[in-house]
Amino acid sequence: MVITKNKDFTAVILAGGKNTRIQREKSLIKIQGDYLIDKQVTLLESIFENIIISTSKKAISSRFPSLQIVEDEYIHCGPLGGIHAAMKYAHTDAVFVFACDMPYLDAKVILQQIAVFRNSKLDILVPKHAEGIEPLHAIYSRANLPFLEECLQTGKYSVRSFYKKSNTGYLDFESRYINNFYNINTPRDLQKII
Repeated sequence: MVITKNKDFTAVILAGGKNTRIQREKSLIKIQGDYLIDKQVTLLESIFENIIISTSKKAISSRFPSLQIVEDEYIHCGPLGGIHAAMKYAHTDAVFVFACDMPYLDAKVILQQIAVFRNSKLDILVPKHAEGIEPLHAIYSRANLPFLEECLQTGKYSVRSFYKKSNTGYLDFESRYINNFYNINTPRDLQKII
């Protein structure tokens, strides 16, 4: 499949988490001989012209000197702080945001999200499947920035905090796609994929 790189979206890797449940840097877990974040960057470079990594960790930022690295302005606020920082520094109108602990990113799924978002008037597009929604594999318009800042300033750190204030849509995926949204939170999650 030949992919034309998207110039009007920025891919954002959220890699700033504390990893308290797994007690190790999730993005630097080796899967089939490669670091997870290396595999993700390789995939994203085939889809996006612009990639941002949201992290303050030198072990990650030093691996990618050619990529834009941003640090949270609002610290200790979870993924919302990372989304805010990336959104603030992105040069595109929309960002595709995902967590660094997702080992099964799929280009077809991402491209489907981009196509639906591009042909809509939505400000947020979130995947939805039988097990729930995926706020950390979603597309956000930078028009959401004021809502994010309001949430961060008032201590509402859930990524979903501002969904009701925006034109939010959900893209349904069949159960066979659930694995594409799998993420590693615990040692048990890691064992399942190893």
